[in-house]
Amino acid sequence: MKLKFSKNDFLTFKNLQNIKEYPLDIEKRLIEKTIRYIRLIKWIPWIQMIAVWNSVAMNSANNNSDIDLFIVSSKNRLWTVRILITFIFQILWVRKNNKNHKKRFCLSFFCTTNALNFEKIAIKNDIYLYYWIIYLKPILDYNSTYSTFIEENKKWCNFEDYNSILEGNKNSIFYKKDTLKYNCKILNLLEKLLKYIFISKTKKSFMKLWNPFWVIINDDMLKFHDKDIRKEVRDKVIQKLEY
Repeated sequence: MKLKFSKNDFLTFKNLQNIKEYPLDIEKRLIEKTIRYIRLIKWIPWIQMIAVWNSVAMNSANNNSDIDLFIVSSKNRLWTVRILITFIFQILWVRKNNKNHKKRFCLSFFCTTNALNFEKIAIKNDIYLYYWIIYLKPILDYNSTYSTFIEENKKWCNFEDYNSILEGNKNSIFYKKDTLKYNCKILNLLEKLLKYIFISKTKKSFMKLWNPFWVIINDDMLKFHDKDIRKEVRDKVIQKLEY
């Protein structure tokens, strides 16, 4: 049976996450900032989608919020895309760090087009991931990657009550078809080299968190968010509904 939540579940989730029906000025400003900076990196050939997620996408941001980006690359280009975007945002001084996070970009979630189905990373009754997918707002969408993403997740989720939201999310700012992949042996070697250089450092950074389930490091997904609140949110929703 596909995952689906009732209207009561949805209302409870919205109240817990302080989700507003429409974006206010804070969300609009952060989206506008995202558009400006994505314009500077949209030339990278192997990017297939860049979307805003979490509080900005859910219309629950505040003046201290950062901007979480979900970035999809072509297959075999995960590390190349990650390093290029991280480097550019770092030199532009807009990447989130331990001391500065307000209105900066959090680059904590990358995957390839091989990993668009999120069933394998879902927890039991994963209400947060369910609405995370629904509220995800693509800013850059090449080769209809967003539509593929939704179709992949429809294999295990029933989104029929939210078709209007999903259709609205297709209005990306940057989109085109048949982007060049530049697939050659030299670029394949570069991908392996970048992975070799950076994977040890990446793993060391997150070993400090005692290898939590929410950290994923493999050839098709890099997920680093400091704290995964999915279990906490799910349990709070269940608790609220019991009263």
